[in-house]
Amino acid sequence: MEKEGLKSVEIEKCKKSIDGIRSQIYEAQKKFIYHSMLSGEHAMIPEIQSSYRRHAVLPHYTKYTLSKETIEYLKQPTFDIWHWEPNEMLSLLEHMYHELGLVKEFNINGVTLKKWLLCIQENYRNNPFHNFRHCFCVTQMMYGMIHLCKLHEHIAKEDIGILITACICHDLDHPGYNNTYQINAKTELAIRYNDISPLENHHCAVAFQILSNPETNIFANCDQETFKRIRTVRPSVVLI
Repeated sequence: MEKEGLKSVEIEKCKKSIDGIRSQIYEAQKKFIYHSMLSGEHAMIPEIQSSYRRHAVLPHYTKYTLSKETIEYLKQPTFDIWHWEPNEMLSLLEHMYHELGLVKEFNINGVTLKKWLLCIQENYRNNPFHNFRHCFCVTQMMYGMIHLCKLHEHIAKEDIGILITACICHDLDHPGYNNTYQINAKTELAIRYNDISPLENHHCAVAFQILSNPETNIFANCDQETFKRIRTVRPSVVLI
């Protein structure tokens, strides 16, 4: 009961502070830039700029209390992802980080985790397939595999954190058209990434842009070497 009370307090704090950070997140996201290798000048990526304009306002999500049955069911590969509302999926994703010990491993602030999840949700487009529910589906399957295969006995908790986070971010801001289309249509993404996995590179870029904002940086308390490993390994996981 005490833990539930503390979680409720954290959520209320999050609700009160979300409005205050909306404009900050938007302004920070507008500053997403790439360094030109030739001139050293900065240039805003058009797709990301328009995406963050579209998702400038973050929603609230109400607390969902997880039953013991749900907690156990969540660990199963047979978990049915179609029966859950967006706020419930957010709560389930948050639970994964706590249950796997990732909050402690990366010293993640509880309110920052909520803000990050909200921002992640808002940067998934309303596509028929590559949407937030797909993000949850992939992440839940990885969560189930971690438990089914007892991965915590074979790989470091840091790597488990990278796997789960990569699953959540793996299709961020997906435009709904695949790499073949991007390359054949010579889109901005295909040109920018020289036809080399343009979508996957874009998903990673959006993910790290969100992390560049202190309000939504779940790895803010990691030491420099740990963040370097996350920065190196996670794009590789998404690209695979």
